[in-house]
Amino acid sequence: MDTGDVLAHFAQADRRQATVVVVTSALRASVEDSGDHEAGLERVRHSLNTIGRNFGAEWNPSYYGKDLVLVRAGKHSPPVGVFEDLLGSGPAGGGVRHGWALDYISLAGDSDARRERLLRASYGISMAARMRRDWPDLQPFRADDVLEQVPRLLSVRQGASLLAGVLVRPLGSRETGLGAGPEEDPRFPGLQSADAWEAFSAAPPQRGIYVVSDVHDIEWGTPCRRRWGARLTEGNAHQMLPLATMWLNGSLPLADVLRRAYQLRVHRESLLLGHLRTMSDAAAAGGTLFATLGDGLSGIVSDAALLRTAVTTANDWTAGQMHSGAGLARLGEAGLGTARRHAHFSLHVTKTLKGTAHRERILHVFGEPLSIDAGDSVVEFLSGLWKAGPGTPGFHHLAHALRWRGWWQMHLPSSAHARLALIFDTGHDKSAADP
Repeated sequence: MDTGDVLAHFAQADRRQATVVVVTSALRASVEDSGDHEAGLERVRHSLNTIGRNFGAEWNPSYYGKDLVLVRAGKHSPPVGVFEDLLGSGPAGGGVRHGWALDYISLAGDSDARRERLLRASYGISMAARMRRDWPDLQPFRADDVLEQVPRLLSVRQGASLLAGVLVRPLGSRETGLGAGPEEDPRFPGLQSADAWEAFSAAPPQRGIYVVSDVHDIEWGTPCRRRWGARLTEGNAHQMLPLATMWLNGSLPLADVLRRAYQLRVHRESLLLGHLRTMSDAAAAGGTLFATLGDGLSGIVSDAALLRTAVTTANDWTAGQMHSGAGLARLGEAGLGTARRHAHFSLHVTKTLKGTAHRERILHVFGEPLSIDAGDSVVEFLSGLWKAGPGTPGFHHLAHALRWRGWWQMHLPSSAHARLALIFDTGHDKSAADP
């Protein structure tokens, strides 16, 4: 079940203390290892579901993005055996790397105040769980004890990423009348949920176009490749840099850091909801889009022109703040599964052209070849990642490109083939010729 709904229900009772445990997962690593976003997400959800079941029903397990949140009335220690058996990256944990943290939350006021206190606490505990996932030698498991160690471990930029990387729930839930209705995504009221997509995809239309969209660089924004130093969008983490600076130099107490950061995250999540709903509403005349990805949509529409208009409208609505691209693939005899794979490649095309003036930065249809100029921009982008090497932000795009090498050759002009082959064939060997 969704964390927002579980915590709202939990807060209905007049409880004065709660134990909250958050288990986080390495979603990106799972996606990269699986070679497919949905497959990686499914592995993460399965592992979190397994952990939640092993905790026991009295812990009220719920799903919160790539995290598992467990809440229980009173002050309790977690069942340590569950962590020992399931939180590693071995078979028992589904091959997914995890981290966990907890806190004891004092509750007061009415049910809305108690719920808000639990949601705010989940934000800080989630960050602590991420720290323990990435720094497995950290021994304290109380959230504040973990976060007090951040200044000695992270750079300002890393601290900003930590503050920006945790979801929040700014829009309430069904219990308060402010949240999602039936078949809507709990995090994004007004958008069809992933569960609704699963039922829809069991008998999809035989004709139409499969769509998958994604907000480009939601954490750090997109540089404008036409003008040095200019940016197409600012990211979530950019807003956190001043806070991260004050946190890490000791000029702002942790409680104030978390309070201010939470409000910034609420604003950005609300902005993301507006962006996605704008796109979904604009496409509704000829199709349905579902909130099946963390910051994107997928579904089926009647034609590419409609979707291009929808994406452009959403990008205009959040100009300078968020910018999406969309990959499309025509449904045919090969079926929905093939169309999904093709569309994810075309979404990857938009990501390699982000920040350029090429129209494919907004939308690409699988099978439509790129121009010579667009091909040059693709090679420039992938070559830059190749030169920078592993650990570079966005380096995973090069891994995707290698996986889809054959499709790149099909879509790129012949003038780009030799340069792209040099990048792929030399791997990350810095002694190889410069592509």
